[in-house]
Amino acid sequence: MNTSTTDFKARVRVALNDRHLEQALGRARDGFVLKRRKAVDARPDFEALRDQGVAIRDHTLDHLEDYLDQFIQAFEAQGGQVHRAADAEEARRIVLDICAQAGARRVTKGKSMVAEEVGLNEALDDAGYDRVETDLGEYIIQLAHETPSHIIAPAVHKTREQITELFHEHHRKLGFAERVTSIPGLVNEARSVLRERFLTADVGITGANFLVAENGASVIVTNEGNGDLTATLPRVHVSVTGIERVVPTLEDMTNLLRLLGRSATGQVMTSYTTLSTGPRRADDTDGPLAHHVVLVDNGRSGMLADPRYRAMLRCIRCGACLNHCPVYGAIGGHAYGWVYPGPMGSVLTPLTRGLGSAQDLPQACTLNGHCAEVCPVKIPLPELLRGLREYQFEQRVIGRRPRWAVWLWGQVARRPGLYRPVARWSARTLGWLGRGQGVLQRLPMASGWFKGGRYLPVPEGRSFLEMLGGGDTVPSTPLTPTPLPGGERGSGSEAEGSTHDLPSPLGGEGSGMRGTGSTVPEFPRTPTSLPGGERDFESALEQAAGTVEWLDQPDDIPRQLARVMQQQGLDGPVVVAPALAHLDWAGAGLAPRFGPALGDETVGLSQAVCGVAETGTLVLASGADDPTTINFLPEYHFVVLASANVVDRLEDAWMRLRERDKPWPRTVNLITGPSRTADVEQTIQLGAHGPRSLKVFMLS
Repeated sequence: MNTSTTDFKARVRVALNDRHLEQALGRARDGFVLKRRKAVDARPDFEALRDQGVAIRDHTLDHLEDYLDQFIQAFEAQGGQVHRAADAEEARRIVLDICAQAGARRVTKGKSMVAEEVGLNEALDDAGYDRVETDLGEYIIQLAHETPSHIIAPAVHKTREQITELFHEHHRKLGFAERVTSIPGLVNEARSVLRERFLTADVGITGANFLVAENGASVIVTNEGNGDLTATLPRVHVSVTGIERVVPTLEDMTNLLRLLGRSATGQVMTSYTTLSTGPRRADDTDGPLAHHVVLVDNGRSGMLADPRYRAMLRCIRCGACLNHCPVYGAIGGHAYGWVYPGPMGSVLTPLTRGLGSAQDLPQACTLNGHCAEVCPVKIPLPELLRGLREYQFEQRVIGRRPRWAVWLWGQVARRPGLYRPVARWSARTLGWLGRGQGVLQRLPMASGWFKGGRYLPVPEGRSFLEMLGGGDTVPSTPLTPTPLPGGERGSGSEAEGSTHDLPSPLGGEGSGMRGTGSTVPEFPRTPTSLPGGERDFESALEQAAGTVEWLDQPDDIPRQLARVMQQQGLDGPVVVAPALAHLDWAGAGLAPRFGPALGDETVGLSQAVCGVAETGTLVLASGADDPTTINFLPEYHFVVLASANVVDRLEDAWMRLRERDKPWPRTVNLITGPSRTADVEQTIQLGAHGPRSLKVFMLS
């Protein structure tokens, strides 16, 4: 999507007059901000976790190529294939070639901002593939022929009434004649429509939140379970991600997971975090036959090589900066004109696509600093935006009038003897203009600023320095005057010795990525007073909408499952992990299937390697005895967990997996509650695509 000054201003005008958008954004902003605050307040060491996150991301970026090499070797050793794409065109070509070689017709897609970034959706459509977005928000905007408005809530700008009309228009031909208006009804209708798509896809495409160099794991984080169905059911799985998403170890990933969930949705852990290390193995009964990872550069090497903007590569795509940004909260994501909106987009879009095509975005910020305050990895977004503004000024990217205004303000601000009388006059004038009103709702030559309901408090009639009572004693530092700007872009050369030689867009060779001495440092881990034990696990899982039922011995499992099914009126097929086939199922009156789920099951029963008290998370590993599909296809998911296998922290779970006398599994599922979505008016509904409920049978 091309961006320009004219387009941006036109989109802003449309957004400010869209009452549906105003309503939707107000609801989302309040929900995101409140949930994050509660989650952060509940973790006293959150600031220390942020510091650790910064250290991890900076160390990885210092040795990025080394860790990418380590990831590639580990992933390919387990049967996967890695492709490197220098730019968007090459990324599209690689994915289209994979689909062609697979003889694909239907392609399912999980949410992937990098796929949006490289224009993959349009490429798949133009090539004639039946592309189906499986994230509920992405599916909604696909029906609307729109792009995401938010990086974690793509349809945040849509109201329930708008979604009702979209579903009615597109689903009537599929047999859904009734116009569904309730949020649960809309979610269930989407679940029914997409289930058939999941089961008949040839290729599944997902993003990757992280890549783990230690073991070659590609990691996706979701709430709906659509990413897991997209990655597991098709014959071919393709992960498309940026080169900066690699982390050294599982422990480093865990630190970033603690930051990601709390910052994005206010959750301790999202419902599903899945680590995939390649295609189906010889003893697996499900999973893709091929797994490809496409590592996309697309300007990232340029950012890495430039110390002024390298910090932007720390980003873990949580969306917190958007949720706290007053500009995004007023105009939404589409006004920004490209994939990444809000403060992060105002930096990324100019760096990736060039300032010439996004010159208004660095100006679309009040520099209030909220984005930097809430960023989990402390990206100094206001400083980056200020740097882009300085570069625009020096390179004459902006027009003559704003350059003159900035130059004039600079002359006044640098001279205390001039600044003080101007400030006194301005305060008195504004106080006179607003007398008796309390607020200013219009000013000469500033009418545009007040659009969208903005206003200014009326000054008291005295400048800030006058109120301090010591204006004449404020020290000043003499600065070199800025040369008078003149001419439009390209009419003059930059001053000799300037540090603002930013290419547009960034890119090219000489990134200096390959580091030396990149042994993973032991980052100082914050001492924690985290919960431990079975009861704390139970409490944490209940907070994530799961339940625990205690049993004395394994022989009780079939009878208890039959009893719960009868109580809840659950009929239909039951699928059980082969590891539990030895139990007395006939004696309980059940005749389950043993093996992978096929998609028609009401109930699935699997077993966990361990449970994590810190988050209420179940850790399940794939293999011949534990098919992955049981965890996601049945409507109701039951899991067997021995109380002796409850560990305190996620790091303890990794140790359990490393100590097993088996190879690292093809897939590790971290499950924290049932499937959920909030893509319809930010209202949580369980059972989006995966199980509607999660019950743990805890063996004492």
